[in-house]
Order: sequence, then C-alpha cells, then structure tokens
Amino acid sequence: MADPIPNPTAANPVWSPWTRIGFRLAFCYLTLYAVCCGNTTFWKTIPLVGDRLELLFWWPFKHAAPWFGQHLFHLTGTSAWLHPVGVAGDQALTYVSIGIMLVVASVATLLWTALDRRSTAYPRLYLWLRLLLRVAIGAAMLIYGTMKLFPNQMAAPSLAVLNEPMGETSPMTLLWTMLGLHPLYEMICGATELLCGVLILFRRTALLGALLTVFVVGNVALYNYFFDVPVKIYATHLLLMAFVLIAPDLRALFGFFWQHTPATARIDWSPWKTSQGLRTESLLLAAFVAMTLANQSYRLGPQTLRELHNIAHPGPLTGLWHVDHATQPYITGDGLPMTVLSLEPNGRAMLRASDNALWRATGTCNPADHTLRITPIGRGLVTLYTYTQPDATHLVLTPLQGQRGVLTLSRIPTPAKYPLLERGFHWVNEWGLER
Repeated sequence: MADPIPNPTAANPVWSPWTRIGFRLAFCYLTLYAVCCGNTTFWKTIPLVGDRLELLFWWPFKHAAPWFGQHLFHLTGTSAWLHPVGVAGDQALTYVSIGIMLVVASVATLLWTALDRRSTAYPRLYLWLRLLLRVAIGAAMLIYGTMKLFPNQMAAPSLAVLNEPMGETSPMTLLWTMLGLHPLYEMICGATELLCGVLILFRRTALLGALLTVFVVGNVALYNYFFDVPVKIYATHLLLMAFVLIAPDLRALFGFFWQHTPATARIDWSPWKTSQGLRTESLLLAAFVAMTLANQSYRLGPQTLRELHNIAHPGPLTGLWHVDHATQPYITGDGLPMTVLSLEPNGRAMLRASDNALWRATGTCNPADHTLRITPIGRGLVTLYTYTQPDATHLVLTPLQGQRGVLTLSRIPTPAKYPLLERGFHWVNEWGLER
C-alpha cells in the first residue's frame, strides 16, 4: 500500500508534476516573504545595519504597493499610503504588497517550470527551504520573546485607559491592558516564545520547536483575529511556515500520539550531510541566537531601565490633561486634533483624538529647563515645548521654533487608587471579586 505522505528527501525521490509545481510556488513565495516582508525578518537581528537591510529588501514592495493600490484598486486617503507605524499592520496596502509577492512568485514558478524540465524532485532545495523557514520563525520568536521578556510590548495599563468606561475601550486595548497588567505574566509569555525560537533553530529539537510554535503562534493568531490586533497577516504567515515544517512528520506524529505505535522522524532538518557541515551549522545558529539576544538587549534594555526609573520618580506633569484651547491644533494619527494628553508615569504618553481614539507616543519631561518633548509613535511630528504652569491644575505648552500652536490645558482629576492595579494575587478567595 502506498504511503499517503511521501518523504520529500527519500533516496532517489520522484515527485509528481503537480507536487513539483506546488513546491516551486511554495519555495518562491515563502522565500520572498521571509526575506522581504518588512516585518521582523531575520535581517532585524543584525546589529547596527539590520533595520536598513530589512527596509532595503522590502523597498520594491513598499513602493510598488501604493502605485498598484491607487491605480488598480483606486484606494484613496489613508488607505492609499503605507503608514510609518507599520509594515506589521493589516493595512490595505499590506494586502496589496502580499498580492504582488504572490504574483512575482507565480511568474517565477512559471519560468522555473518552463526552464527546468529534467528535475524529478528537489530534496536538497527542500531542506534549504526548511532551514530558511526555521531561521525566519526563530528570528521572529526571539525578537517578540525579548520584547515581552523585558517587558516592553505590552506596557502597564495607561492612565488614559484606566480613566475611560470599559465599554468605550477597543478590543485590542482591552487585550493589551490584560496582558500588561502583570509584567511577570508577560515575561512568562516572552520566555515561552524565546524557547520556541531556540528549539526550532537546532535540528535535534526543531520538530519540538515547530510544534510548540504552532501552539504559541496559534494562540497569538487567535488573539489577533478575535481582538482585532493588526498583525493578522504576519501571525498567519508564521503559523503557515510552522505547519510547512511539521507537515512531513504528521503521519509519524499521528501514529505516535493517537495509535501509540513507534514512530521515527520522516525527514532530515539540515541540508548538510557531513558531520563538519552539521557542526558548522550548529555553531552558526548558536551565534545567530547570541547575536539576536545581544542586539535585542541593546535595543530594549536601556528603555526598560529608563521606564523603571520614571515609575520610581514620576515627572511633575504626570497625569491627564484636557486641551482647553489651541492656537493651532495638535494633529494626531488620521488628521484629527488632540483633545486629551495623557502623560504616563513610565514616560510614555497617549494622545486622545477628537474621535476618542488613542495614539501612542512618548512624553519626555525635563523639569530643569521646563521642556516637554512629545514623540508620536509611527506618525506625527516630534514637538518640543516649553511649559509653564499658572497653577497646579493648568498647563501652557509653547512650541519652540514655531512648530505647533500654543496649547492651554487643564488637569483632569483622577482617582488616587485603582482596584485593577491593586487587587493583586490571593491564594484564598471566598468569592470572586467582581465590580
């Protein structure tokens, strides 16, 4: 009886024509996405020049997507341009760029099929693809894992969120508040993602790493889909890559876990066949892990220490400030004026627009020279203000060099304590506290 799941690297394999075409398309598309997607690719792990390399390889799609979006799909307004906040997001042009990659991969597949009529299989190239996917997934898990391990990705609940009705909170903000409520929980999630990244990179643990990645990234993808987090495209691709790695071993896994029969791995995890080549690969991947962790520590460590210092020594302007008057509105995100400025204890800031949407920023206060620098994350002009306080409840921000208009603000009263932040952990609960 024929094995329903052929081993792609068996001795002298012969793949069917459709299998060869499917592999060519998968190879072209997944390679293109792993290298050029512009979001947490392995280029980002390289110190100093990683971000530039990532932008360089994403450049063709970054510039092609707006042209096709505007001329082919007639996109206008915000949808017609890629936002600075993000290649990670699910913007209309992100879908267009993915479509362009798929078209390029399809054309490459047609050319490959026309020019290569002799090959009956691609076992060695298949192993190189698997190595590339392991590095791509490993880089993503290491980077996102360190962002949570510090923790940095989900900050503690902001004053802006703590002081608005829960019913007016967006699903993503609700999720971010929950995950950032206890830093230790976020750190445990980050450690699990780090474990995925390390395990999947080394051939002896790659299958375990791929299985754990499906579980972890699958949960992340569910969060993204059901809480409307704009990283659905990227999470889905990571999940797809992990499934591609697991696919050849599905029958063995089914036999072992369901039928309780002995099973062995179906495929090699490395394109190298000599012991020297395998050792070299292991050393290079170990160096890759060390470089990624060192680079992420350099990126995130100082910011984490700075935020901890800010929390211990909050600035004099920490709190919520309502914009009472502006000689020129402070424009946020999609072009609407800011109505409330939230200066957080950790040095971050939230800008609430007139449509009640929140926009992330940092608010760097220097009491020595009475300056406040507002730096929007992703979109908006960095503005340096000098500030004066006629009294404890009023604030006047005057822009330096005439960048913006003068803002007159008044402090919004806030509670001295928040049960959400102070409830903590209890071994004994006679009743669940709900309020």
